[in-house]
Amino acid sequence: MAGLVHLNPNYYDAFEAKLYYLQPKWYGSPEDMLEFGRECVNSKKWGGHVPLILRDAHEALIKYLEKGDQAGYWKRPEVWKDIRASFEKFFTLNPAEKGWRHNYALYAYRAEQWDDLNRQLPLLGEINYEFFGGKDQYDKMVRLAKEHAKNKLNPIDR
Repeated sequence: MAGLVHLNPNYYDAFEAKLYYLQPKWYGSPEDMLEFGRECVNSKKWGGHVPLILRDAHEALIKYLEKGDQAGYWKRPEVWKDIRASFEKFFTLNPAEKGWRHNYALYAYRAEQWDDLNRQLPLLGEINYEFFGGKDQYDKMVRLAKEHAKNKLNPIDR
């Protein structure tokens, strides 16, 4: 892999292949996957979509959970810390990739990270309602984000 990285440090497919290799069903563990994903976020050499490997690690790991445990996974503080780091580094390196704002907003919604969701909503550009499950689901997400922002205000300000 080192040779590939020296040729093209932004070659996402090589990083994705290594992440796949690190899955517990092959030769790795959840810890190996997350460590590699964090390395992808923290590297000064790798760019492009590589910081999203940490997000991909969590997407792969959630599939090992029972269906009933999956929704709560995104609400874990350590998971949100990784998802947020992944997207923040990605947007630092790729500020014009506005389409990925939809993804960031959806993860913030799943994690009930209302401040982050409220920061992402105005950055979405043209809304792809189907991405969020339809216009009604998108409107529900926006309403909940606004309600939580309002609830954080000082009671005198309401």
